[in-house]
Amino acid sequence: MHRPHVGIVAAVLLALLGTAFAQDAQPDSKELETTIEALKARIKDQGDRLAQMESVLTEVQKQQLSRAEMEKIAREMAADAAKRSGMPKWLDGLKFFGDVRLRYDGQCFNNDLDTRDRNRFRYRLRFGLVRTWLDGQLETGFQLASGEYKVANGGALGSDATSTNQTFTDNFTEKPIWIDRVWAAYRPKFCPGLEIIGGKIANPLVHTDMVWDSDVNPEGFFAGYKYKVACLEPFVGVAYFTNSESSSGYDSTLLAYQAGSRVEIAKDVVYTFAATLYDWDHYDTSGAAANGNHSSAISSGALGFKVVNLTNSVDWRLCNLPWKAYFDYACNCDNHDPSPDYADQSHAYAVGLGVGKNKRAGDWSIGYAYKYIEANAVPGAFNDSDFGFADRKGHVLKGVYNITDFLTIGAALFYTEPIVGSSSKPVDNRDTTVLVDLIWKM
Repeated sequence: MHRPHVGIVAAVLLALLGTAFAQDAQPDSKELETTIEALKARIKDQGDRLAQMESVLTEVQKQQLSRAEMEKIAREMAADAAKRSGMPKWLDGLKFFGDVRLRYDGQCFNNDLDTRDRNRFRYRLRFGLVRTWLDGQLETGFQLASGEYKVANGGALGSDATSTNQTFTDNFTEKPIWIDRVWAAYRPKFCPGLEIIGGKIANPLVHTDMVWDSDVNPEGFFAGYKYKVACLEPFVGVAYFTNSESSSGYDSTLLAYQAGSRVEIAKDVVYTFAATLYDWDHYDTSGAAANGNHSSAISSGALGFKVVNLTNSVDWRLCNLPWKAYFDYACNCDNHDPSPDYADQSHAYAVGLGVGKNKRAGDWSIGYAYKYIEANAVPGAFNDSDFGFADRKGHVLKGVYNITDFLTIGAALFYTEPIVGSSSKPVDNRDTTVLVDLIWKM
């Protein structure tokens, strides 16, 4: 940068010298030398000050440039927001969810029927969208999922209700995607604890897989209410599900009534109890696969299902780990099977213990369960398919580990056998099933 002030200072210096010579034609040499040195010091001081001012000016320019860049970014953000505001408002708050699972499914049969062992590789794909309205009071959404065709009476139906697995098979053909869930839920703020849901919905009842497989999404309506008071949180619920609609008027339906409570017994100790009545109407006309139930009794109408289910669980923390134990019992009060082998096959129970929870990278969980499900205790078309539906007893061991927050690897071992058995599944038909899963949650 140019410094025009130096010339001004020099001119002032010459003027001063000229004045000095005019006043004294014969100046004293020491006095003149002293004057010159003083002027040099003043000139140096002025130079240092100007350099400092120059530095300050540079910082101001930098700050101005930074502010200009910030203003530019702000303008771009405002333009982007204006552009987004032009998008359909129904997209605001829309959330995507889903998961992908790769599975090895191996089955080993120990019987006298020369049944060959089975090795399957399978996948599961589920994804959907959910949106809330009215300040979070109304929720709507849907979920699509993979799954294999189910065949009955020589015709293709939808996917199996108890499974969204798709096996690697059928000569590399394209695989189907099904409507797995579609729902609307209303949770009004004027009545906290009230919930009304309709559609093809996730099972809203307190239950275990002794009665309901985790993949079953019933179709119908549910209304429930819960209220927290002190250490208690009682709840009630009623569900009306349509199992099969018929033009003859004999629809197969399910009415379910549930009451129970959560009880905080102590710090980090919660006991949950639920009593449920499942009242099936015209189950024999539904076309549901027997899957372990006595099929001839179903087809003749001798076997109905009016199931009383008592579910108990305790959650607590020990050694800084979450633990859970449960006991589930069910009894079918509408079993009129004339066969001596199945007349009293109306009971089921399950007991289990687990530790750990899978939420973050490095988390792990393990669990063990024993189940005893008699042939006519619960509808075999809807309980745990991996266990083998009804008329089955045995052991289940599971473990899951979080590789990352969203990626888990798990394994499960099932060792089961029939309780009564049949010609196709004799009592000594002991099955060992091994599942290994890799799951990515979105």
